[in-house]
Amino acid sequence: MKKGKLIVAASEKSADLLYATGFMAPDPFVYFSIKGEINGVVVTALELNRARNEVKDGITVFDRDDIIPKDCTEKSIKTIIKGIVEKFPVNSWEVPATFPLIYANYLNSLGIHITCIDGEFFPERSRKTLHELNCIFDAVKLTEKAMFRAESIIRKAVIQDDGKLFWNGAELTSEIIKREINIEAVRGEAVALATIVSCGKHSSEPHNTGSGVIMAGQPIVVDIFPRVESTGYWGDMTRTFVKGKAEKIVKDAYKAVKGARDFAKSKIKAGLIPSVLHNEILEYLEQNGFKTGKNSDSYFGFYHGLGHGLGLEIHEKPSVGSLSNEPLRINEVITVEPGVYYPEWGGVRLEDVVVVKENGIECFTEYPDCLEIE
Repeated sequence: MKKGKLIVAASEKSADLLYATGFMAPDPFVYFSIKGEINGVVVTALELNRARNEVKDGITVFDRDDIIPKDCTEKSIKTIIKGIVEKFPVNSWEVPATFPLIYANYLNSLGIHITCIDGEFFPERSRKTLHELNCIFDAVKLTEKAMFRAESIIRKAVIQDDGKLFWNGAELTSEIIKREINIEAVRGEAVALATIVSCGKHSSEPHNTGSGVIMAGQPIVVDIFPRVESTGYWGDMTRTFVKGKAEKIVKDAYKAVKGARDFAKSKIKAGLIPSVLHNEILEYLEQNGFKTGKNSDSYFGFYHGLGHGLGLEIHEKPSVGSLSNEPLRINEVITVEPGVYYPEWGGVRLEDVVVVKENGIECFTEYPDCLEIE
């Protein structure tokens, strides 16, 4: 059976489309592929020349007016799709799970059979090429610069008598540090959204972005994940700091999480089953005094995945958690980010980015580990 692939999206938002074409565009355009015959994109006059210069080798760029059937007076995505299915007939078109329903319904109205792919549209995406590895490495280095900005601000801040931090003429808040991190990302031609700087009990919630004044003696979880604008690839890193002296429970948690992260990194290699390692890390943390569970209204301990794939999406395949049973493969890029969280005092998380190799890893993250900042 002759099949084709069809995507309608803006590649700024669709990792699959950006992966397939290499062309970054803010507005929706159409990509289609018939194995062994053609890989093409259809764009408007606005993007025609840029697309011709920027698409990957092997992609044919079509002017919208050359694809739309001559009897169509309307110039729209629908008429582009109609032109494609008439010029390049196949038995069935495969579309991603994010394919717009309006266009799926339109294809059905034309009597065209479509199949929605439940899962990865391009399974090969998880294994990175040398070019992709270089892009991710650059994104990680930018992330490290942003982390250094955050750490330097905390380091320069002064502890007031009430325990609040004071920096640059004002009380230091999560919002101020996030702003400075995001500015540092912009300097590197990247965008950092939903940056996390959570202090104290806010840090007990893994995705609490943080708010309010930063306090001495409390854990500060800083999680930065910028996307490089020119390539679309992401960096990711988490560090946990304390301004001044940390309480014993925080020091013990930091030691346990660091040990768990380093143990995990020592075990990762091609062929490893992620769920097995995740459960080993869960046991490691429990043996070091940090149990995982749920009370009447919240979870505590290590209750998220050990890591996730990183590339054109901040969270992509492969997943590295308790339900992840597919063996890791060479040149998959993953995060390693154990953490423990307790509403009584806060949380600790440490996160590095690594590349899976045949007999180990290559660690892209070189940023040092430091809990207490004087």
